[in-house]
Order: sequence, then structure tokens, then C-alpha cells
Amino acid sequence: MARVIITGEKHLSIPNHPRSSRHTLLYSKPFPSGRYPLENMWLPLGSISSWQPTLKKNHLIHSFKKIQYTKKPWLLTVEDHSFLYLNPRNKIEALVYATLNNRIGLENCKKLIAISDYAKMRCLNWIQELNNDLWEKVIHKVDIIHPNFPIRAKHPKKYNRQQKLQLIFIGNHIARKGGIVALRLAKKAEKLRLPLVIHIISGLKHGPGVPTDFPEQTKYAEDLKLLELNNIVYHKILPNEKVIELLAQSDFQILATLHDTYGYSVIEGFSVATPAITTNVCALPEFVRHDENGYVLPLELNERRHWNNWLHGDEVKNIEYWDILNSTYEQLANKALEVIFNFLERQDKSEHYEFLSAEALSHANNTNNSQKQNELFDNLYAELAEV
Repeated sequence: MARVIITGEKHLSIPNHPRSSRHTLLYSKPFPSGRYPLENMWLPLGSISSWQPTLKKNHLIHSFKKIQYTKKPWLLTVEDHSFLYLNPRNKIEALVYATLNNRIGLENCKKLIAISDYAKMRCLNWIQELNNDLWEKVIHKVDIIHPNFPIRAKHPKKYNRQQKLQLIFIGNHIARKGGIVALRLAKKAEKLRLPLVIHIISGLKHGPGVPTDFPEQTKYAEDLKLLELNNIVYHKILPNEKVIELLAQSDFQILATLHDTYGYSVIEGFSVATPAITTNVCALPEFVRHDENGYVLPLELNERRHWNNWLHGDEVKNIEYWDILNSTYEQLANKALEVIFNFLERQDKSEHYEFLSAEALSHANNTNNSQKQNELFDNLYAELAEV
């Protein structure tokens, strides 16, 4: 049995290591802790993991989006390329990044785990752009292991014709993840008197600092007023078990996101047999299949599988970008409305819904099952650890 240090980005680590391991997992405490993380002192330090010293002997390090400076064997889980290169501001920073990046080519870096095909593509493409020799050293180390969640449903759900169609949106970033689309969908459904209720679970973060958002928050004011619609139920913050309960009670989850490297809430929905309505960005098409376990609202993508009209840097402040965003939210809301209307008009909607639910649950069981992933990770730890 090995002692494995779990370190790096906590949010990424939770669904990407064993939930119940036969090994001893040692959860590191960050150093320094509190309000002053290392990257606030110097940007390149954000790509390396550091933790408070421990006297407990360890045999392996499993790091999440953070490079290790160690002689111990270690493996690295990634969701994209961002840990490799955080926009250096000068030659010294660029040199430090190059030194850190080279560590994933060393022999004691045993494995790179990408959480999706999208993550693998983004990571390897970026490494190849930076350093082709490094790419040749790491290409054979890369495996894809999808995030894992407990499977809570035993059977697919049935559609209840006697109640209004229940949708749920989950996302702290209300605009980026598609909450604005969900609100506009509710408004359109109310005008058409469609039997629809949408639950919104969100801290409503939007505007400056949020990817894809327009930085001026006032642009979103009219949309946020739609939280008061009669067919909207707004929940600000809920414990995870309550979120899962609402997912289980919902007919569909809607995540009309403009950018989302994976979409964990979709899989949590699948774990309770709830189909999803999503866009086709990043990793989402790897597990949401149109008319099979949900519905896909297509966006125009670039070669990186990102929304093609996403602007960055100073371009975001251009007022024309708001026009682009505004029309995109509207187009997605119209597409979502069409999907919902077509579903409600189906003569076989009960049978079709049970099929969608069964396929959602099947995907979670086959690809994201925490019990299966426990064994996979435990065997991997036993293989790589120096015991």
C-alpha cells in the first residue's frame, strides 16, 4: 500500500482521484496559505505546487494542474494547457516557465492524465508549440481518464406528463455558463404559455474577469431582472446534496455555455439519469450526444474547439463585442426554445424521454463511475509508487 500526496488545484482534484482508495491519500495543505498565494508574489510560481512540510513519508505525488519540483515519482492531471504558460511579462518569467515545463519530460514524471480528449489536444498542442523535443518526451505518457462521480440512480427516469417541464441551470458564472440563455428561454416560454419551470442555482458572478463576458455589468441588468419571472425559481447557494436532489427532480439540465473545459454538473446530472441541453464547446460533445442523451445547441467553433467569436484582452471592451454576445445569447435561447417545443410536441415524448434518461445514466456508468475509477487509480498508484 502506498502513501500518495494529493496536491494542486483542489477543485480539479475532487472528481479526478479515488473517492475511496486502498492506498493512504495525504491531502496537502497549501503554502503559504490564506490571502497571499504564491502567484500573487510572482506569476510563474502559480504553475508550481508547494505545500506545508509533513513528516509523513510518501511514495508518490498526484498533482493537479501544478508542476512538481521533486525527485519522487509523480503524475499530473490537467484540464487544458493553462498550467504551462501564464502569459510571461518578460524574458526572466519566460525562462522560468520553460524550466518548469521541462520537468514533465523528466523520468520521474510518470504520467500525464488528461480529463478529456479536448484536454489532451490542448495540452499536447501547446507543448508542441513551445518545445517539440519536450513533446516527443511526453507524448507516450498521456492517458485520458474522465472525471468520476458516484452513480446515484439505478434506473432511467420517466417523464411526468402531469407536471410542468422542469429544467435546471447550475453555474456561478451566470453569463459564461449559459444562465442568461436560460433566463431568456424562460421569458420566451412564458410568452408562449409553455408549461416550463427553470431552477437557477448561481452566485450570479458576471462581467469583469469572467471569460467570454462583457466587462460592463450594466449590460446584464435587464437579463438579471428576469430572475423575478413566475417560471423561474432562483437559488443562490445550495449544499451539493441539495443540488443533486434538484438535478434528480429535473427533466433536463441546461448548460448553454460559451466556454467550459468539461462541465462537471452535466455528469452529476447523468449520475441521477437527467439528460442535458448543452452547447458543443470544448469537451462537451465527448459525452453529450444530440437526441441520444440530451440535445446539443451548436456554436461556430475554431480549431481549438472554442466559440469562434470569443474576444480576449482589450478587444473585449469593444462595444461591438456586446452586440456579438447579445445576439449569441438570443440565438441560443431560440435554439433551446425550439428543442423544448419539439420535445413537448412529440407524440412519443414519454418513450423518448426514458431513452434519453437511460443513455445519460449509461454514459455515467460506463465512463464516469467512481467505483470503476477507484480501481483504475489504485492500480495506477500501485504501479507508479516507490514502495
